[in-house]
Amino acid sequence: MGKGVDLEQIYSLYVNDVYRYIFSLCKNKTLTEDVVQETFYRAYLYVESYKMEKIKPWLFKVAYHTFIDVVRKEKRITYYDDLELLNTDVKGGQGRSAEEEYFVKDSIEQWFQALGTLSVTKRNVVLLRDYYQFSYQEIADIFDMSISKVKVNIYRGRKELEMKMKEIN
Repeated sequence: MGKGVDLEQIYSLYVNDVYRYIFSLCKNKTLTEDVVQETFYRAYLYVESYKMEKIKPWLFKVAYHTFIDVVRKEKRITYYDDLELLNTDVKGGQGRSAEEEYFVKDSIEQWFQALGTLSVTKRNVVLLRDYYQFSYQEIADIFDMSISKVKVNIYRGRKELEMKMKEIN
């Protein structure tokens, strides 16, 4: 592949993260699978644009732009038509009772449901910052925004999310 980047290794490391990210945008399993496949195809084609920055933010940028392209092409934004629980990979079970595990998973599910009510921009930045732990700079690079705009969107998104979570509980 060039520049020392091995797509198979990248795929095995990040396919689940990319899948969860895209699924959180569209809530449609079939569309998510199509976008993830297209993302890695484009990553293979456009590896020359990879400038040796961190691979995960670059891959998420490719995934986001692929998602936008596919949605525009198919003219079908379907955020809630396939509401299945996201595989959240709760690092759990160790020392937790079944009841505690249930409450953790339920809490995560409620967070994702509330997140789904935010505007696309706020949902994206909050998800990347709070769930995937991207830096402000990485998020700004992914969406071609200024860092201050990213911070404002994260702040407003978190406030809306907090209000939604209070409504749910």
